[in-house]
Amino acid sequence: MNFNLLIIIMLVLALPTQCRAVNFYDGARAKEGVYFLTYTSIYSADKTTDARGKTGKSDYDYTKSEELFRFCYYTPEAVFTALVPVAKVKSGYYDAESSGWGDAIVGAGYFLPLKRADVLPMVFVKFPSGEYDSTKAVNVGTNQYDIRPTVFLYKAIGRFSVDAAAKYYFRLENPGTDVSPGDELHVQGLLGWQFTKTCKAGPSVNWMRSRDQKSGKTKTPGTARESLSAGFDLYVRIAPVSVTLTYLRDIHTENTTKGDFVQLKTCYKF
Repeated sequence: MNFNLLIIIMLVLALPTQCRAVNFYDGARAKEGVYFLTYTSIYSADKTTDARGKTGKSDYDYTKSEELFRFCYYTPEAVFTALVPVAKVKSGYYDAESSGWGDAIVGAGYFLPLKRADVLPMVFVKFPSGEYDSTKAVNVGTNQYDIRPTVFLYKAIGRFSVDAAAKYYFRLENPGTDVSPGDELHVQGLLGWQFTKTCKAGPSVNWMRSRDQKSGKTKTPGTARESLSAGFDLYVRIAPVSVTLTYLRDIHTENTTKGDFVQLKTCYKF
């Protein structure tokens, strides 16, 4: 594999995936029943960075718009969920784009028997079901499986709340390229203040660090990725729907894109 092709693959696999941020109540116990959620998001980035965080390309002109549909079923102790995205991605630098169904995800979790806080360990599996073409510089799908153990935390103290998540992505090999993207560790946090019974807001921060990629069984040094993003969430509930607005800006990145993320999440209980 030549070096330029490796860099293209590295950038494609580094781009944001589903559920980029932790939102209010992600790890909170909910009333038993079926919930339908949508996540409408746009991520745009003009820059890419190198392994030292310096600007690599200043005219990458990357955009990803996505509509993510999610179903959840809550019992008093457990959560079962399925997510299916539809997306369009483009890179002006490579004059390339891709659109269609993204990689589907299923997950399940069980609340720990704790009283002081809600703690929800879950396991998600991402399937290579999305649109993918190995000859393209950008793709909606990744053509590889992920296994994603995750722990959510929700804690309320009066009007103050903490939402947090720790996620580890085991990213398996893409059989079309023999490249393993590199496992990822994500840590996400969100502080909230309840202004009224139906409105809360607060700052959020996300950090991600990956391992080096592998080509076959050989590591490719210098391909590990890192990103630190910060922003805010605004939550409003207008029965029977709740809406959350998320904004994140990449503050520091290494070997990936550097841009802005905006998401509008809606949640409806059947």
